[in-house]
Amino acid sequence: MSVLPIAPIMPLGPLTAVNPSGLETTPKVGSGDGAQKAGADFSKFLSDALNQVDALQTEGDKATVALATGQVQDLSEVMVALEKASLSLSLTVATRDKVLDAYNQVMRMQI
Repeated sequence: MSVLPIAPIMPLGPLTAVNPSGLETTPKVGSGDGAQKAGADFSKFLSDALNQVDALQTEGDKATVALATGQVQDLSEVMVALEKASLSLSLTVATRDKVLDAYNQVMRMQI
């Protein structure tokens, strides 16, 4: 039995210097416009994420019903759908708990 040698790490190649003039090309946005846009983007992101969790839960329920009625022969497909739904719900609950914990810490701060 022989052990294959580990391949050497290849160099990255020539690195290009960062051009400071490229930083000045970003558009200037007023603080009010940016806050409103960020709020809208975050609420859309949050809404989309919750819709995806709901869709995975629905798919898991449909897969369970299909298995119970004999429409699905492969148990692994049902288990994968149920695990996706379970993991997405667990992540959502954990995220909610972290957000509530952060909110409570901010509310306990002394001014």
